[in-house]
Amino acid sequence: MKFYLLLLFSLASLGLNIFLLNYNYTQYNVISVHDGDTFTLANDDRVRLLGVDAPELGRCGADQAKSLLGSLVLGKHVSLKEEKRDTYGRRMALVYVGHTMVNSILLEKGFARPDYTKNTKTEELKAAYRRGSEAKIGIHSPLCTKNATVPPTKVGCTIKGNIDQGTWDKFYHLPTCRHYNQIVLNEDLGEGYFCSESEASAAGFRLAPDCLR
Repeated sequence: MKFYLLLLFSLASLGLNIFLLNYNYTQYNVISVHDGDTFTLANDDRVRLLGVDAPELGRCGADQAKSLLGSLVLGKHVSLKEEKRDTYGRRMALVYVGHTMVNSILLEKGFARPDYTKNTKTEELKAAYRRGSEAKIGIHSPLCTKNATVPPTKVGCTIKGNIDQGTWDKFYHLPTCRHYNQIVLNEDLGEGYFCSESEASAAGFRLAPDCLR
């Protein structure tokens, strides 16, 4: 009798362990993609790619970045490594599908920039970003990068809104400004052309210090 009770207990314990393992596994299936660097797991936890900053929704390259991330993780099981929490309480992690690191692919395909959050793969992520940048693909292509030879999309809208990536200060440059022709606009960051100084000011930009009146 004791043998059968022990066997029954062992089988119940085994069944419970299998159930828990399967449950925990499915909780790491991706059920939706929010944007180019954030997705939601089956347990409703939102996860952001660690060390990666894709264009915000509505900006140049955002739709393509979201589509790329979706093709990599949607409906798939992911592994999260080196987890942290951001200021919004979201989980941040190096995300793997099998042995493939998703964070690196977004950068290498040119649809994200590194945010330099400390992790053990920082140098690998920077190298992936350089490959995408040097290949001039994604946001590094004419899709989102406008140089001095590319005319503005609207006639007469020639004021360049530029963001200092060191300080994140926003400046606008008139055609008469000293460095106007050297300004390259990265539309994935929110840079772009304005039609008037008041429009640029309303968007949070101020006249660049090197501009001459």
